Order: sequence, then C-alpha cells, then structure tokens
Amino acid sequence: MSYLNLFQRYGSPSREAEIRLHGYLIRPDTLTADRIQYSDETAARLIEDCRRLADQLTDYRQALAERYAALATAAYRDRLELVRERRWRDSPVLYHVQIIRTYEDGTEETPLHERYHGQERRKAFARFAELKRQRPGIETMQDTEKKPWEK
Repeated sequence: MSYLNLFQRYGSPSREAEIRLHGYLIRPDTLTADRIQYSDETAARLIEDCRRLADQLTDYRQALAERYAALATAAYRDRLELVRERRWRDSPVLYHVQIIRTYEDGTEETPLHERYHGQERRKAFARFAELKRQRPGIETMQDTEKKPWEK
C-alpha cells in the first residue's frame, strides 16, 4: 500500500492527496560547466520522484478497483428524502429530492439528487410521491417545515 504516502500532509494522514513535483531546471544551452552537475542531479531526482509517484499511483488505482468491487457487492439501504432549504433570511427556498444510499460500512452516496426552486414546490412534492410509489418499502424522510428563525 505504498499509495498511502500520497495521503500524508505535514506528517499526518489526510482524506485527499495533493501531488506536487518540484524542480527548477535551466535550459542546457544556457548552462555553464559548474552548473551542469547540479542540473543533472536535479533532473535525476525528478526522474526518481516521477518513478516513485508512478508506482504509488499504480497501487492507488488497484486500491480503487478493490474498493469499487467491495461497494458493488456490499449490502446497502436507500433512504428517500425531501428537504426544504433556506440558508438565510433573504435567500431563495430550495427543495431537494434525493436518494441517500448507505452501505453496511457506513459509507454514504447520493445516486439521485434533484433540486427545485421554491416556486416549484408542488413539482418537488409530486416527484417525492412518485419515487415513493416506485420504490415500495423505501425509508423516507421529509423535512419541509419552516425553520424557527424564518417565522
């Protein structure tokens, strides 16, 4: 699992990787004899860094394939949601109709997410009802009440 080195940030593990290769090279036709060795060492270091990175990325792709296979065969449950959202007093109201898929290991993904503006409220409720009919027995969650600060 050499790819895990990609996910180190300041010595601590992180969720995402930021890949950087750094080198300062000067065009060979402008170099003097005393700078050629330094530039050659820099180029050799960059080549080694690239090889190491290519190996790590190959391992990373393998881990992605394994994770995909695990998710493709894992048990999950779906939850249908209708959520009213208003971020601040003068912001527009939005309605979100979404299906949240929760895998047995707790991982969540959203295979369906549709957004409706406040004036499309009826459309959002109709879509929620339609999906509920299409998927009998699906867990549902509806949060469409105004928040206390809106009243």
